[in-house]
Amino acid sequence: MSKKAQNTTARRSERFPSKEDMTSAGLNCVNFNLRRASRAVTQFYDRELEQAGLTSQRFSLLHTLGASDGLELSVLADLLVMDRTTLLRNLSPLEELGYVSDIPSDTKRARKVALTDKGLEALRIAYPIWEKAQDAVISAMGEDDLKRLLKRLNSIVRKRNFKEFSKENPS
Repeated sequence: MSKKAQNTTARRSERFPSKEDMTSAGLNCVNFNLRRASRAVTQFYDRELEQAGLTSQRFSLLHTLGASDGLELSVLADLLVMDRTTLLRNLSPLEELGYVSDIPSDTKRARKVALTDKGLEALRIAYPIWEKAQDAVISAMGEDDLKRLLKRLNSIVRKRNFKEFSKENPS
């Protein structure tokens, strides 16, 4: 093989990883595996919460708001690690159902939302269904593994800038 052909082949292999490289990347990619696991868990909770007329995303919004007296959108978006546009798109159906409404904000410029009585009722119906689903997940995972997983996931959320991410004690 000529020197030019070898250089072309070398450049091409740099640009186009092998199938083995791609398989290894997929198996070891944090993003790929977290998203895949997230979809599996979301699908499970969605199936369970369907009997209450909610998705897992809507339930998450309702219970986050239910744990407060209302939240400004910027605070809610930060808690859920969601951009404002996505948050508004997810809040819209809950507003249409009458589960969430605007309330006065301490700062006149910020929009603040809270659960309505209808939203609290939806949460009251959905909560036991969620508890049953949660118990099934805990039973399948084991309580110790779940605690370790939640600790690591919360650590990731707190340290969103991975340039500063450092391994904590895996206790």
